[in-house]
Amino acid sequence: MKILVWVFLVLLTGCASFDRQQIPVLSNGGESASDCRDLLVDYEAYSYMDTKAREAFRKEVRQQWTLTRNGCEQLRLALVYSLGDSSQRTRALKLVEDLLESGALARYLPAQRLATLLRDSLDRERRQLLRSVQLQHLLYEEQARNQAQARELEDLRTQLQQLKQIEQNINEKEQSLIPPATTPLPPGAAPHPGGG
Repeated sequence: MKILVWVFLVLLTGCASFDRQQIPVLSNGGESASDCRDLLVDYEAYSYMDTKAREAFRKEVRQQWTLTRNGCEQLRLALVYSLGDSSQRTRALKLVEDLLESGALARYLPAQRLATLLRDSLDRERRQLLRSVQLQHLLYEEQARNQAQARELEDLRTQLQQLKQIEQNINEKEQSLIPPATTPLPPGAAPHPGGG
């Protein structure tokens, strides 16, 4: 976001170099391009405000835009929202997309460029967030699969141990059924022939 602020400041410097008498009038409702002044000054000031001051300033800018429906005020509100939480940044993206689609800033190029930069930045952030959510979802699915496989492996190990125990029990029973071998004869002793 710091890069965006620097770009805004560069644009502001470019805006300040225009002769105010050469700035054309915008197409919507006779609003002058000078209405777009102080956009970045307000943006920077807003970025340093505490929560309470931000809320009051945001309310004031929103009311101003609601009353005037001025393109510059819409951009000002979008800039303010762009420094908020994710829901406010979503609103900022919608405001700036609508603004660019309407062409309200078409005759005031610095403000239009600023709006385009803001839209691109917010859209890129939205796409990155969406990709992050998708990757997180894939990670959860993979972890669930791994856990299921680990449980299956543990079940197989348990079954294998049970089979080994059964096999050992069978071997022990077979050993107990085999009669003991006869004692061996001492060396040199001949076996007795049958009969008495």
